[in-house]
Amino acid sequence: MIYLESFHFPTFEEEDDFLADYFKVNSFSMNELYPFKVLSEKGLYSLDFEEITVLYGGNGSGKSTALNTIGNKLRVARNSAYNKGDIDFQKAYLKMCEYYESEWDEHILDLKDRTTLITSDDIFKYMLDMRQRNGYVKMHRDSAIADWFTARNARVTHINFETGEGIEELERSRRAKRQSCREFVRENLGEVTASYSNGETGFMKFIDSIVPDRLYLLDEPENSLSCELQMRLAQYIENAARYYGCQFIIATHSPFLLAIKGAKIYNLDGEPATLSKFWELPNMKLYYELFKEYEKEFGQCR
Repeated sequence: MIYLESFHFPTFEEEDDFLADYFKVNSFSMNELYPFKVLSEKGLYSLDFEEITVLYGGNGSGKSTALNTIGNKLRVARNSAYNKGDIDFQKAYLKMCEYYESEWDEHILDLKDRTTLITSDDIFKYMLDMRQRNGYVKMHRDSAIADWFTARNARVTHINFETGEGIEELERSRRAKRQSCREFVRENLGEVTASYSNGETGFMKFIDSIVPDRLYLLDEPENSLSCELQMRLAQYIENAARYYGCQFIIATHSPFLLAIKGAKIYNLDGEPATLSKFWELPNMKLYYELFKEYEKEFGQCR
């Protein structure tokens, strides 16, 4: 399913016209121009989307800028902060952008309500939050166990229903007698989440976040994922697009995500940015050359 058909960024000339008018009455620093002169320097003025579209490029190529611009123009909710640059430039830049939706069946939700943006910062924040939550539970577990014993054996002898005195202690004692120690601790502190590696945690976060019939903007989802998990994520994305009505726009340089069958790839390392096949991309050629150099050694592993 395709929800977002195309997105259009301001052209080099449109940016120049705006900046010329702006600087007639305002002082400026070249460092304040972001996001102007990032994508236009690449000759990237528009993107036409398929069910899976990949924005490829090295660090500083502008792929994350393009993805975040799309998310901001659609007014998609986000969980982590990002580099906005000067807020006036950001607003002006977004005003100059345009997008076109497809006419999907049962057009009930606005596109922004049907879109999820997931960044690598979101995944790292999720990992840290899980660690902190587990740490808090473990730190206070002994104290909660002691509270269970105390509440279970407590004898509340004085209760005043008018003032409420003793009622909370009575209810706590009754609850402790009904529950096991583990149930009592879990109710008061929460459950310790099973311990996984960063990559496994990140992978599960992606899997849990992807539901049918949505547009997903993914910014470098391969961060922290092993090769095996990147392969599994690529397969999951391919299946979600094919069977569950999802559309994906992905900023990445992961070879496994780039090799997703049917993915449309924009190469932002090119000047101008161009459509490419995954085997034409510079970093894919580097992988190929590496494996060719050790082809004999790999042959011995069969």
